[in-house]
Amino acid sequence: MSKKLAPYGLWESPITADAIAEDSVSMSDIFVDSVTKDIYYVEQRASEGGRYVLLSNTTQKEVFGNLKDFNARTRVHEYGGAAAIAYNGTVYSSNFANFRIYAAKDGTIRPITPEDPNKIYRYADFCVHPVHTDLLVAIKEDHTHDTPQTVRNSLCVINSTATTVTSLVCTEDAQNEFYAAPTFSPSGDKLVWQFWKHPDMPWEGGQLYVADVHYNSNTHTLSLSNTKLVAGSASTISACYPLWASNDKLVFTSDEGEEGNRFANLWEHTQASTKPVLASVVQQDFCQPPWTLGNYPFAFLDENGTKAICVAWHYGRSVLYVVDITTGSYKEIKDESFDFVVVEHVRRLSDYKFVFTGLQSKASGAAVLCTLTGPSFVPNFQVLKSTASTFAVPLPEGIISPPIPYELTLAGGKIVYAVYYAPNNPAYDGSNIPGEKPPCVLGVHGGPTGLETQNLSWLKQYFTSRGYAWLDVNYSGSSCYGRAYVERLKGNWGITDVSDCIEAVQSPKLQPHIDTKRTAIRGGSSGGYTALASISLPSSAGSKPKFFASATSNYGISNLELLANDTHKFELTYMVKLLGGTLEEKPEVYHDRSPVYFSSRIETPLLVLQGNDDEVVPPAQSWTIIDGVIKSKGHVEAHFFDGEQHGWRTSETIKRAIEFEREWYEKTMVRTTVGK
Repeated sequence: MSKKLAPYGLWESPITADAIAEDSVSMSDIFVDSVTKDIYYVEQRASEGGRYVLLSNTTQKEVFGNLKDFNARTRVHEYGGAAAIAYNGTVYSSNFANFRIYAAKDGTIRPITPEDPNKIYRYADFCVHPVHTDLLVAIKEDHTHDTPQTVRNSLCVINSTATTVTSLVCTEDAQNEFYAAPTFSPSGDKLVWQFWKHPDMPWEGGQLYVADVHYNSNTHTLSLSNTKLVAGSASTISACYPLWASNDKLVFTSDEGEEGNRFANLWEHTQASTKPVLASVVQQDFCQPPWTLGNYPFAFLDENGTKAICVAWHYGRSVLYVVDITTGSYKEIKDESFDFVVVEHVRRLSDYKFVFTGLQSKASGAAVLCTLTGPSFVPNFQVLKSTASTFAVPLPEGIISPPIPYELTLAGGKIVYAVYYAPNNPAYDGSNIPGEKPPCVLGVHGGPTGLETQNLSWLKQYFTSRGYAWLDVNYSGSSCYGRAYVERLKGNWGITDVSDCIEAVQSPKLQPHIDTKRTAIRGGSSGGYTALASISLPSSAGSKPKFFASATSNYGISNLELLANDTHKFELTYMVKLLGGTLEEKPEVYHDRSPVYFSSRIETPLLVLQGNDDEVVPPAQSWTIIDGVIKSKGHVEAHFFDGEQHGWRTSETIKRAIEFEREWYEKTMVRTTVGK
């Protein structure tokens, strides 16, 4: 069959917005009952309004199916995570519908927290006391005074028998504090948790505390004593993801080390010492920053905690290692038939068996069981549940454009990282316009200290199968390349991220593959901010307002002054380090890097997509930039979505957002060229 020729960007594709939206399912968590060894996972289903569905691997049925529209989700720290656990046959989960915690066992479902008609209290990250199993420790987030400056975080004890909640760890400064990862030692005599406070994020100055646990038989409550800081330091060292190897040994990740050689590696703490597990620093991060709760990057492989399966990050993708904690050695494990470029939520099942959520570059995500055998730890991967999309018309073989990672050398010898996806459709053999190079969509990840990974994204394939090139830039400040790379963005947000994106598009390695005069920049949240900054800020800030042919802001930040007081608590002071000080200390910086004040400079056609219920980047951020562009008679189009928060969860919104963006690029940089 002969292949067709058509202008890049106008190829016909069987990857439709309808199919992507209706079949949009992501595996948001997997966990194991440490007693019964039963496996559970949580799916997010766009076709059900973005509902999080908690399923039993044994029955393949909903655990809380008897409760209508049960939604296993929490909004602690706004981004949530760790909404459910299981222990000795009982499954516990937050219900997003009313913010109460429920327990399910043998078909019986009951609430274990008091009624909360005003949804004041949020709970997440549960751990069950191994002896007094009706007592759970959890994060409690108190929204009695519901402003970013007054939300209070603490650790609490939930009595699942009495349906009561009592305080365990809380201070007078709770409005500035955060807690995560409470975990009992195997005997229940000790508790560890992560703590940080403003202006830190958990990956900047996360600290681990350990305390002795006491049980009062008269009141059936827990209390703590002898609380000690065992790892991490405010603003300078981040310790995360604590797990007990035994009653006496705690293992965690830490980026402590010599300046310029700081990577989050495994560490251990005992009464005798706190030291790195590995014999020497491995220049790879053994964890992602904890944007969400419960996303553990390692698990023990044996009962005694002498070996662990660990996820490290190398050039923007996951690598699996077996680490011998007693000798400090490690060995990579891999299987060419399973290309898991993102491995998350790693949980121990039994000896040398573990489960995780995995994403691949050429196939959909899945909940996966891995068994390691023999002295070489040969892996056998078994898919427990796939999130594979089903298209009405089977996709032709070879239509998926694979990720091509690049290490780019920019001005001054600076190295940044990018991932390129070429236009790809087996029905086409290029363009019928002589010499045409493909238009490019440049994706900017959020965070801003996030990471764009190399897993299959149907949104990217939607565009590459239509003849677009797609380029992701992990600019200076992106995670999983070491702490020094992240800290390049300190004081430089709105400058370094913008200049890195613009220079990456123009790099000699990519010039032959894309039409730089027809490149669109797009991003969500802080990625939307970078997109807006690149088309508005004066060139002295690193931008080139006329460089991009088109732009899309998905719930992007336009006013840093407004955001400093109006985002959620978790990120309320995130900008202090990114901009070099507080709003009061650096008012000129917040002003001079806010795109809204330079909207009259926007000549690039701008598409704005925004959720009306977004509390992370409130709708006012989008309205202000839209008004500015309209007043200066610029070219802007906007769509607001009722019921959507920070990101798209429902099928209808996902579909409309995809189609709006494609139509926008066709109008602003594809058909304009074809018509010439």
